[in-house]
Amino acid sequence: MTARVELKQIYKTYTRRKWLLSKGESVPVLKDVSLTISQNCVVGLVGESGCGKSTLCKVLLGIEKPTSGTVLVNGQDISRLDRAGQKNVCRQMQVVYQDPYSSLDPRMTVRQLLSEPLDIHGLYPDKKKREQFLKELLADVGLSDTYLERYPHEFSGGQRQRICIARALALDPQILVADEPVSALDVSVQAQILNLIRDIKRTRKLSVLFVTHDLAVARFLCDDIAVMYQGRIVEQAPAQALLDGPLHPYTKTLLAAVPQVGKPVGEVTVPAQNKPGSTEGCAFAPRCSKATDACRQAVPELQEITPGHRAACVQIK
Repeated sequence: MTARVELKQIYKTYTRRKWLLSKGESVPVLKDVSLTISQNCVVGLVGESGCGKSTLCKVLLGIEKPTSGTVLVNGQDISRLDRAGQKNVCRQMQVVYQDPYSSLDPRMTVRQLLSEPLDIHGLYPDKKKREQFLKELLADVGLSDTYLERYPHEFSGGQRQRICIARALALDPQILVADEPVSALDVSVQAQILNLIRDIKRTRKLSVLFVTHDLAVARFLCDDIAVMYQGRIVEQAPAQALLDGPLHPYTKTLLAAVPQVGKPVGEVTVPAQNKPGSTEGCAFAPRCSKATDACRQAVPELQEITPGHRAACVQIK
């Protein structure tokens, strides 16, 4: 399949200063991250809080510039584009944020929220055509056109997230970045939004980067899953293969922590997380029961263990 997004050897380092004139401490957040998203494919990005998932989304969207590495969107290096090229990339790539309450301007009606991206890109200047387009856009996300004159505070959380999705789809993008779009919603509403995203992905042939903590959500929606730990992707495979047969010890720990119907709840014991960059070699070694001296000497590379299934662990053969 055609690759719509290619992230190549992305590094991102922040500088943390204690005082205004101090040199500051370098904090690596992303370390040699490479990821490909194909057409009509949902790639899930999972991992615990603070591992760099949202930072990777920001780098892909151009909100943050990588310290080094290349971000290709439809074969174009976004760092080399002029102003017009960057505007075109913004139209191709849209985002749905985690919190639908804070991502909508409370002073704007639904009509204004959906019309704003159209005004920026000069789409549907004719009033009749725009009105028809807005009605169809709301219908696509399961909302009535009678909501156009209402404000965000008049909607439930699920309805607000549908409006956010409609706004993201207004420019007919090719790539959708969804940063935990259902984690702030009730379970029943989560299912509705996930079904909506799946239907939209299929009908519009979208490429989706889907960030989530919930492995059950990843199993339902994602075609491929990449597991991130302390700024590195430690395992990547087709969703079913990864969830049914995880290879990396960290992935196994994540799956062991998920309650399952019909199985007794066991205790998952994991040592406290070490600080990013505080150890050499494999970052998971201080928390891994199978770690050896070889694990602490060098950072393991992400290698293909079986066809389509890659992992970064020296213990896997």
